[in-house]
Amino acid sequence: MATTAKKTKLTAKQERYIAQEAKRAPKVQVDQKVVLFAWIIAVAVAFISSAIVSFNGITAVAQFVGLSAAWMASLFFFFIELMYLIFLIAYLVLASRVDEDGAPEKTWGALLGMIAFGGIAVLANAFHTLDYWKWDITNPQVWAGVVLSISAPIAIISASKLASRVVFARAISE
Repeated sequence: MATTAKKTKLTAKQERYIAQEAKRAPKVQVDQKVVLFAWIIAVAVAFISSAIVSFNGITAVAQFVGLSAAWMASLFFFFIELMYLIFLIAYLVLASRVDEDGAPEKTWGALLGMIAFGGIAVLANAFHTLDYWKWDITNPQVWAGVVLSISAPIAIISASKLASRVVFARAISE
């Protein structure tokens, strides 16, 4: 008889729990297409923003190459950002494939290229900021500017690498 009363009490607890849960808003599954597409859009906007920020640094540093026309500095920007984008897409595609033996494709070459061209943008932005402040490294504004100017390309490298794990499917090896 005691066990029957205990079961009834447990059932009453469960009913209260069910009644409470019925009043709550349903839980949202975050891993849905709308969230993933929003993430892709956010990364794209960040990439464009980073490119705009890097444009100033890259084109200013490109002047030191000794160009025959000032407009050619823009070509360096497009070359560096385009190569970064090409390596990024190659990395994402290769990370989602398997080779003939069923092993995940090697991505180190694409990752290296992406980091190299991102690194060029980082160096150009830092150099431009230092040059703008006449290399006065005792000025705190110099360091604030350097940190801010290099954060854009570094953020894109990080977000791009993360996109391969968050949004895009990984290779399935047999």
